[in-house]
Amino acid sequence: MRLIISGHRDEKLINYNLDWISLKLNGLVAESMRDHGVSLAYSGMASGIDLMFCKACTIHNLPYIACIPFEGQENYMTEEAAVNRQKYIDSADGVMKVKNSWMVEHADMGIVVFDGNKGGTHNVFQQLIERKKNFYWLNPVSEVLWKCFV
Repeated sequence: MRLIISGHRDEKLINYNLDWISLKLNGLVAESMRDHGVSLAYSGMASGIDLMFCKACTIHNLPYIACIPFEGQENYMTEEAAVNRQKYIDSADGVMKVKNSWMVEHADMGIVVFDGNKGGTHNVFQQLIERKKNFYWLNPVSEVLWKCFV
């Protein structure tokens, strides 16, 4: 089973409880491995949720693929985030140049950290629903976890 992450970048997370998000991400990675047989993950390597997910994968020894959507992605994040991103790329089990739609297509389930606003995360959220893939939805506004399983 393969797991995808999608979520907001650092600049959209500024008003949310990052400790709550991190705790839930860690728990969901462990639960996905234990209860659903997840053995590989995909991360889009953006600042914010993608890198938090890489950290959770590392903690739980879940192999992940760094899915880089375009060259120069690191230029759109802080220097600290870019350094962390490179660290996670270096420890990934593979690096691919693919976009979110490829990740959704090749994943069996997902985790989405989504506040309900339009954007890339909304797009992944919609694709998971349309493809009838199970996913966890962490809503950082209300700090509620939804299990969206078909």
